[in-house]
Amino acid sequence: MEMVLAFLGFLACLISLGYGLYHLARYVLKKEKRFSKKLFWPLLIGGLVLLFTGAGLSEPDAAAANAEKKYSALNAEYKSLTKEHEELEKEYKSVSSEAKKLKDNTEDQDKLEKLETENRELKKTQKSLKTELKELQENQKQLKEDTKTIKTENETLRQDKTKLEKQLKEANSQTASSHEDAGGSSSNTNKSDETKTADKAEGCNIKGSKNGIYHTPGSTYYDRTTDPAEMFCSVEEAEAAGYRAPKR
Repeated sequence: MEMVLAFLGFLACLISLGYGLYHLARYVLKKEKRFSKKLFWPLLIGGLVLLFTGAGLSEPDAAAANAEKKYSALNAEYKSLTKEHEELEKEYKSVSSEAKKLKDNTEDQDKLEKLETENRELKKTQKSLKTELKELQENQKQLKEDTKTIKTENETLRQDKTKLEKQLKEANSQTASSHEDAGGSSSNTNKSDETKTADKAEGCNIKGSKNGIYHTPGSTYYDRTTDPAEMFCSVEEAEAAGYRAPKR
């Protein structure tokens, strides 16, 4: 599963980069072609998230598998050494019993010395096996701790993946809402412009200036007011809107 996620992320990144390079080449050659950001950025960001998530999940799983494999090998070796140790203990007891019997027989002194030499060698071997057994036990304990640590890191990476996916969804929703707000403001501006044009076309020729003064046709400042704030059809309408007549 992790390899599939990493492959899909790599493929998405490759497609987005190819798409960007294609439009860059079109721009350099002055062959205009519309560049779709809604296609490029989601492909690039989504591809990176999938690629890093797949890579992050595959590494801890592989490390955990290697640790389990080493643990199994050491456990098998530990059992083998334990069995060999038990056999040596039996052999040691047998040799000790035979040596005790030979001590009572003076005619078998040579054989007794040989058995004692073997007994000493067996003791050295037993001591060496005990040391190796202790080392194996320590390694086994360390491997258990490493396996636990790797599993914890794996769980942390899975949580990071969930957080990244959540942040990506929030970023996409914020981008969509900003586009909607921009579209709404432009539509409101168009509506106000259309209202002013309609008022002028319908014969509402009383101009309301930005200073809060209305000017009727033929007044002193009527022709000078070239950019009225509002247009009114009657003096009463202008006064009701808060405008006043000029002092001169």
